[in-house]
Amino acid sequence: MAVIPNQINHVQVQFGLNVHNSVDSNLLAFLLQTIRPNIVDGPTLSSIYISSLKDQHNLPSRHMQGAGKAVDISRINGMKMSMHYPGDPAVKQITDALQLAFENWEGRRENFGPLFKRKHGQSYPVSGHADHIHFSVD
Repeated sequence: MAVIPNQINHVQVQFGLNVHNSVDSNLLAFLLQTIRPNIVDGPTLSSIYISSLKDQHNLPSRHMQGAGKAVDISRINGMKMSMHYPGDPAVKQITDALQLAFENWEGRRENFGPLFKRKHGQSYPVSGHADHIHFSVD
């Protein structure tokens, strides 16, 4: 079991109420490699808010499989995606950059968010996810 720290590459990681920070080691590896202040040219990523890990879900959700194979990120720099995407340029650029970075990650499974919804790199019709990014690994 891997544990998401409170800070990744100088980016503060905040957790929702009752969110347990243990996850699959592949998911943690992606976060450690990707979450960084300079994910895009221009705006700086200073914090993310993880609204769900291995909680608030039921099987067969990837959140509940194994050590926790999915993460939901719903805020960028303290700003809720539900209120600030796409209206705030920094939130949009950083959110889009995170989704694009995940598309290049070997072992990715689900990449659902406001930019697009893909499963194994292919468009996937799933409802929701306009207010958060959902990443899961195989």
